[in-house]
Amino acid sequence: MDDAIKSFEKYLEQFDLNNLNINFKIKHTYRVVALAKEVAKRLNLTKEDSDLLMIIGLLHDIGRFYQLKLHDSFSDFLFDHATYGVKYLFDEGHIKDFVSNDNNNEIIKNAIYYHNRYTTEIPKFDERTMMFVNLIRDIDKIDIYYVIYLKGNPIFSKDEISPSYLEDFFSKRLVKKIENEKKTDNFMTLCGFIYDFNYIESLELLKEKGYLDLFFSKVKVLDNEDLFLEIKQNVYNEMNKRLKR
Repeated sequence: MDDAIKSFEKYLEQFDLNNLNINFKIKHTYRVVALAKEVAKRLNLTKEDSDLLMIIGLLHDIGRFYQLKLHDSFSDFLFDHATYGVKYLFDEGHIKDFVSNDNNNEIIKNAIYYHNRYTTEIPKFDERTMMFVNLIRDIDKIDIYYVIYLKGNPIFSKDEISPSYLEDFFSKRLVKKIENEKKTDNFMTLCGFIYDFNYIESLELLKEKGYLDLFFSKVKVLDNEDLFLEIKQNVYNEMNKRLKR
């Protein structure tokens, strides 16, 4: 893992480390690695699988840095960072900079490619591959709540929600993002994350970290506070219901 981190730091040398977005993405990456280590411990994964999950955490957003260099934007409609990450690592052969053998390359590739896809876009892989795909999806979401608390400015306004976002959320499914989002749509996307957690251990960690509390504390409610509170309560109800199982 130490060698992989050194290679990651060398990869970062080509980017402007004074760029706030790049700096935030670096910190996000290292927090995801730490979360991966913690979740692996809770799941009693072998050392091999724990190390593999941390490698996936280290590389899951490797395409974001090139995106930020080109566009200084996180928009997935502007640039598909997961596809670029797979291209850089596997089509261009840079995965060898981070891992010494190719035994788990297909798992790493699929975990990176599908870490931010809509649920219906994910194929049915074998059990081991699905574990890593689902774990990185969980772990990434945990820290995204914290990222929004640190640097986001979420707002809530009923008039600024696309109807499909409300429909997806109240149907208890991950919110499917559309182009030309309204101002509250990103808030709804984040709330919808709660329906796409795959492991109880991930939800336990989310609750222990208090990241949902931090996220909701950052939201500026412009109107229709009753709807906002209903959405917020649904998020907490879903988390607590699953944790009681």
